[in-house]
Amino acid sequence: MKSLVLMSCLLLALPGLVFGETHKDVQAALDYELRENTCSKPKIITADTAVNPPVQAAGSAPFFVGSSTAVVSNVDSYTRRRQERKESRWRSCVARYKTDLLNDMEELKSSARHGITREQANTILTNMAMIQQVYMTPDGVLEQEEVAGNSEELND
Repeated sequence: MKSLVLMSCLLLALPGLVFGETHKDVQAALDYELRENTCSKPKIITADTAVNPPVQAAGSAPFFVGSSTAVVSNVDSYTRRRQERKESRWRSCVARYKTDLLNDMEELKSSARHGITREQANTILTNMAMIQQVYMTPDGVLEQEEVAGNSEELND
């Protein structure tokens, strides 16, 4: 019985050993490159200058009294809502990008079911670590220095 199981395992592994070909899913996992994040972060509109409260005549009643009149923003409500909509669209774009990254990670994990070598596993795990680093960032973008430093650490 043991010899039958051993022979069946060898028969299943023989085509891969003889021809030295890797499964297309494994090859795709080995050749994986991180998706480009096409979400552009909106520019933040700042009210860097304060507008003085309206000037009153010398003998008039103090209509503009209170703490809120000392600093009046020059950004109107339309501009604020527009900025909020842009930021909302950006956040949903980043969420979709991160969902796609998770799907890529699942595909990389599932490629191991076709049988991989230790070197292939290391390459796939490196790709998965890169996906995880990007996923953990708030905006889905790694800094260039950070990417270069981490790839050197992973290769050591």
